[in-house]
Amino acid sequence: MTNTHAYDVIVIGYGPVGKMVSALLGQKGWKVGVFERHDRPYGLPRAVKYDHEITRLLQKICPVEDIQRISVKVPDNYVWCNADRVPLLEIDWSQDGISGWPADMLFNQAELETIMNEACESLPSVNINLGYNAIHLDEHEDQVNVLFKSINGEVINTAAKYVIGCDGANSFVRDNMEHTITDLGFYNDFLIVDIIPTEDMEFNPMNLQVCDPKRPTTCVSGGPGRRRWEFMLLPGETKEEFKSEEVAWDLLKSWGIHPGNAKMERHAVYTFKAKWVDQWRKNRLFLAGDAAHLTPPFMGQGMSSGIRDAANLAWKMDLLLKGVTDDSILDSYTEERKPHMEKLIEAAIYLGKIICTTDVERAKQRDEQFLSGNFPPFPAFPTLTEGVFDRSGSEKEVGLTGHLSPQGVVEFDGKTGLFDDVVGQGWVLAGWNHDPKELLNDQQIQMLEDIGTVFAKVVPKDQPEPAAVIDTDGTYEEFFRSNGAEVALYRPDFYIYGVRGQKEELPTLIQGLSEQLTQQTNLANAR
Repeated sequence: MTNTHAYDVIVIGYGPVGKMVSALLGQKGWKVGVFERHDRPYGLPRAVKYDHEITRLLQKICPVEDIQRISVKVPDNYVWCNADRVPLLEIDWSQDGISGWPADMLFNQAELETIMNEACESLPSVNINLGYNAIHLDEHEDQVNVLFKSINGEVINTAAKYVIGCDGANSFVRDNMEHTITDLGFYNDFLIVDIIPTEDMEFNPMNLQVCDPKRPTTCVSGGPGRRRWEFMLLPGETKEEFKSEEVAWDLLKSWGIHPGNAKMERHAVYTFKAKWVDQWRKNRLFLAGDAAHLTPPFMGQGMSSGIRDAANLAWKMDLLLKGVTDDSILDSYTEERKPHMEKLIEAAIYLGKIICTTDVERAKQRDEQFLSGNFPPFPAFPTLTEGVFDRSGSEKEVGLTGHLSPQGVVEFDGKTGLFDDVVGQGWVLAGWNHDPKELLNDQQIQMLEDIGTVFAKVVPKDQPEPAAVIDTDGTYEEFFRSNGAEVALYRPDFYIYGVRGQKEELPTLIQGLSEQLTQQTNLANAR
């Protein structure tokens, strides 16, 4: 066994979630040890959709041009139809999101992971180890020791202040935590088939759910130049029956897809599940992504939720490692993320119950219900409701906390582009038509600088000022005016920490954040 390899954070699992948290921590200079049991990238398709929030998070670590190259905007509605192809439900995926990107994008996961890997490899403090399987873990008061065994039989000892398990549904880290699981009992088997068309094909709509009780089927984009079908296994059918490529081609036949016009990239049977771990933290161990939760894919939010986990955990761990706050702030990780994920899983089940109906009479009743307009309302997309947010403002001000902040096109310092690229990322304190720094005392400014805050005086396009951020496309004017706000503080994961309708009240907002961070330290010191 070699000498101990010491890190600030060990990340086990190097899928999109592991890559995101590693890159975000590596950007801050923390020493990250990444360990992945596979010795080479997994090149086959898996996730195919992310939304505007996730695209903006990817923008933190990847060039905009790379994201645009591997993604395609959804041009129309996500349509749910019955066996006769009569629409039952339509979800608009074609809009632009508040985050400065299209509301929803389709992509190929292997291409996504390539650009995310490039981001991680560019960071000198991120040490990537492929082909290393975690075999033993010991948690101590001040660190965690993990033994890894390589595919060549080498065993190495590692140590870190914290370990993040991004290691999937069969998580090694989770197995080393005392935990309970909430299982909603939603289980359905689907044959997933990914193809690459070898001739021009047009699909209208781009994304379709066929709620046919004879064979519930999904037909969606798999990203640029790819298509995906998901065929539900019917009662009495087994996974073994659906393993062959011949079965997959046979099911594609009715869609006009055959070996003469398409190449099959992957076919595999998956069991869709709906469950979550009840606590995502145990002392120095954390879970993220599929290690913490599993959702049916009907909302397209599985991988996206894991990316949110990574972003939430990374900024809190950064503040902790800087010494700005104590590790009790990390208790807010589960507090914030789990209810959000629960609501998305419940929304996915809502959609799953629509399509996963194989009884003809029940399907007929479902159709009548939706066609008459007498159906349960579609769940609203969740916001964050608990955790590190301001709760001291007016009802209107507090109503904005936990919502995503806007990103628009701006001009600053001779450059024009998306705000995060042109002005900066991290905590953002934005004042509409005023410099927020001028309202704060030296101690408050120092505190904000210590946590890496970007200060921005944002002005209208027709009233440009030197050193100000010019609101080129009107995004910020719309946000501030429609919400009656003059100043806003955004977190590094882009959620609104707090706003004030009167700029003179900004010091109370910043004092509240300071007290929240200090309270964490005081609570820890009292233990």
